[in-house]
Amino acid sequence: MTGVCGLAVFAVMLQSTGGFRAELLGADMVLAVGGYLTTRTLLDAAWSHPDVRMPLGAWYRDHFKQRVPLLLFTLAVTLGLAVALSPPAQAGHLGMAAIAGLAHLGNWFDLALRTGFVGSDGDWYADRPGQIDPLGLLWLLGLFEQFALVWPVLLVGIWWVAGRFGGRSGGTSDAGPSATERMAWLTVTLCLLLAGVACLVGPMRAMAGADLTELALGTHVRAAEWLLGACAAALVVAVRARGGDELPADSRGTRGSWWPTVAGVIVLAALVINAMFATARPADWLRAAGPTLAAGCVALLLVIVDRPAQPRPGSLQWLLGQGGPVELGRMAYPLLVLHLPVFWLLGHAVAQARSYALLVVGGALAWLVGLLLQDGVVGRLRARRWWVGRTASTLVAAYAAIAAGGFWLPAVVDGQLRTGKAPVALVLGGSFAGDLASALGGHGSGRYSVVDGSLPGCGLFSVPSPAAPHARVTADAQLPVSAPARSAGCVDWERQWRSMIDKSRPDILVVDLSGDAAARPDHATVVSPCDVAYRHDYRERLAAAARIWAQAAPGRPVLLADTRSVTGDTDPQSSRCYNALIVEAVARYPQVLLLDVDAALCTAGQCWTRTASGHPFYFDAVHLTPSGMHDLAPWLESAVNRALGSDQAVIG
Repeated sequence: MTGVCGLAVFAVMLQSTGGFRAELLGADMVLAVGGYLTTRTLLDAAWSHPDVRMPLGAWYRDHFKQRVPLLLFTLAVTLGLAVALSPPAQAGHLGMAAIAGLAHLGNWFDLALRTGFVGSDGDWYADRPGQIDPLGLLWLLGLFEQFALVWPVLLVGIWWVAGRFGGRSGGTSDAGPSATERMAWLTVTLCLLLAGVACLVGPMRAMAGADLTELALGTHVRAAEWLLGACAAALVVAVRARGGDELPADSRGTRGSWWPTVAGVIVLAALVINAMFATARPADWLRAAGPTLAAGCVALLLVIVDRPAQPRPGSLQWLLGQGGPVELGRMAYPLLVLHLPVFWLLGHAVAQARSYALLVVGGALAWLVGLLLQDGVVGRLRARRWWVGRTASTLVAAYAAIAAGGFWLPAVVDGQLRTGKAPVALVLGGSFAGDLASALGGHGSGRYSVVDGSLPGCGLFSVPSPAAPHARVTADAQLPVSAPARSAGCVDWERQWRSMIDKSRPDILVVDLSGDAAARPDHATVVSPCDVAYRHDYRERLAAAARIWAQAAPGRPVLLADTRSVTGDTDPQSSRCYNALIVEAVARYPQVLLLDVDAALCTAGQCWTRTASGHPFYFDAVHLTPSGMHDLAPWLESAVNRALGSDQAVIG
């Protein structure tokens, strides 16, 4: 079963690199394995206890010692590095995510962000393809810890009911084998009933119109996966209580060598088919209880693999019982906690790192750091006696420090931007504006303090621009912000722009509204920048934007970007018509200068698709790769330099 745990962790890590597009499949495996291991450990401990009682206190103490120090270390180090390596918007997101992670509520934090309950611009990472979120797995760790803390209490209740009605009088250990067997199978029955009810929650919420983010992140929906693993563990314990371990050695050797392998291959095939469906149709997969089906397959695989030691183990049991899978399983929690921060640091060090390089190099580094921490630090802490007063005071101080950092980190960074000597550049617009902010702030010389005020999916219209296909590179699968939340953010762009300008006090504004260049539906028709009605409407919207710039940032130059003449989601004619509107606005408003992105990235109707070093310029049709940002940064910084130093009308 340790090998299956290793496979689950490997699936999450592979998914985190962008090399595995099966959405949340790795998370389903982790939750099912977590339910199995927790239940198996507690039931085995109960059977070995003199009074057939679960040592709940000892289990919680051991769980606490193993999990909390490593999580605190990771959050503290990541927040510290975010100050030096991350732009303010990202640092602020990491600070708030760390606070939610301390309370094991990362999934609800992500759910609130993606449905608009927290903040107006949604998750900073939601429309940032290629940007690895170092704390992007806190939602899964939060789910895991919520179940790990609540399920043992429920299992004790189930165990008590099974002992009361299964033949054990008062929980004593002097009952006969029949009573023991009845108690074990009654436990399985109660677990199955609870899991069956939990499995109905997802489909019922889907039929009620629940958002995809709720189906992916909600504790009430994902509980079924944990419980299916728990049912599998209870079943294994019940079979062994009936005497399933007592087969003669020669009988085990002949009977147990072929059927587990056949059954395991069938289950693995079902899991692969589930992964293919998740990749091809992720929304339908979530609505059709795909995660629950995947967890059920993993639970069956655990039942097949977790069999008594045999002289002739089956091929699948032998394969998952040694080598890499077992080592990954033993290091499961450290790898889950550490691999994304390590991938994030590697992404900063090597901008064009490939997915499988992240997996090999980053995975090895995460394993090494996790090994040192788990065996060298956590192992010693677990062996020592923890005094209640000293432990409580230390934890309170650690939690308070991380929470304070999470609350104050955005304010501290913003304060540095306002009081520092470096000129402040505020970037406004849609998701490509966010790429420009990352290029200028993260890949430039550091001459400017960059404030990313972009609103992904938003331009000057009240509805989001047509979405471009996004690369998905984190274990979170980068679920998009829901349409209602994004629409609300787009409707309120004027107020948000004024607020951002007031907070950052910029020396220059960089604005990209290229998402507006795409044709969009208007009632029963489709309009584009070449249509008369569109042009009339957009001139008024540009006039409103110019009034905001003149009133909120008087005298500050505004670099207004055009769009590439050839893009994957906008036809060339619409791009040319849109660029004509931008040039017209530059001529009409003295404060506005043209940032000629089209001239910088395209020549004679051909736009660059590769960087100077031969790496892809874009993740998709629109969004820049880190290599693309690196190549664009010198040109963009030069454009900002000239805008601050002259009245030149065209920057290109």
